[in-house]
Amino acid sequence: MQEIFFELLRVSVGQMDCLSRGLSVQEWNDIYHTAQRHGLVGVCYKGVERLFDYGLRAPQDLSIDWMADAEALREEQELFEKRCQKLVARLSERKLRASVMEGLGMRIGADSELQHLLKATSIDVFLDCSPDRVIKFATQAGQQEIRCGYTSLALNVWRDTPVNLHYRVLSSRNSFVNSRMQKWFAQNKELMFKGQNPGGLSVPSPAMNAVCMLQTLQQRLLSGKATMSCLVDYYYVLTQLNGDFPPFKDGTIMATILETLGLARFAAGVMWVLGKVLAMNRQCMVCEPAEEEGRFILAELMAEKYSYGRLLLHYPSEMLWPKR
Repeated sequence: MQEIFFELLRVSVGQMDCLSRGLSVQEWNDIYHTAQRHGLVGVCYKGVERLFDYGLRAPQDLSIDWMADAEALREEQELFEKRCQKLVARLSERKLRASVMEGLGMRIGADSELQHLLKATSIDVFLDCSPDRVIKFATQAGQQEIRCGYTSLALNVWRDTPVNLHYRVLSSRNSFVNSRMQKWFAQNKELMFKGQNPGGLSVPSPAMNAVCMLQTLQQRLLSGKATMSCLVDYYYVLTQLNGDFPPFKDGTIMATILETLGLARFAAGVMWVLGKVLAMNRQCMVCEPAEEEGRFILAELMAEKYSYGRLLLHYPSEMLWPKR
């Protein structure tokens, strides 16, 4: 069942024309529920639409529900973008430089037909300031209960739209790796403001996204919050770069950065998953794929339940350190 779900994903992103076979009613329903679980209802519905030309159709009742879900998602994501514009304008009024991250910050690389079908679950904005300055902004905005983490503050602006203000982008449970991450990010922070989304807001450069979103994916996997939608987002970041990875500050190349930040092994596994699931061209990959690591990552992404034990055995140097 997983393989046919992956085929639909490849159809959705334009890497495959048609499924290898027809599906039963139960299989269509299973795929639909898998897409829901992974935040890919919108993306997969685009694939369902593309299959019409080949005479492959989901059951009518399911198609109607799926279309309604996709339209509701489109409206939600458009609302997220409008609210993000308002938030950044308010931050600008307070002289806070902001860059839109993650879901809303990477869509420039996606097919225009899919941009509003990619599911951002929150508005994430990086602010070029100290945590104290972010807390002050939240307090001035009328927020009484301040919930801060090591990397971000949850801002209560809209009841139905989560907002996270980030004062750090990279983090590792391993203190030694984390120290290197903070030093590297400080040296390359300006890359957080080198891109621009269709709405004119600052976003990270594609190369910066290639590093930051990989590390975000790793942290989500370790905490049991990673889904296949994270992988699709990263696919679009890398296809936008198309193998052109400009050097970072002081001339350091992508391979060196991945080693420095402790991401080389994980990156190699993710590249294998991107090739396996989305048929991504090797030219677009940040490094050579590693099948063994990739199979572990894919199994964890698709697992029904989070397993601390499996992750502890596989990533002991990360899992044994306390959370930040």
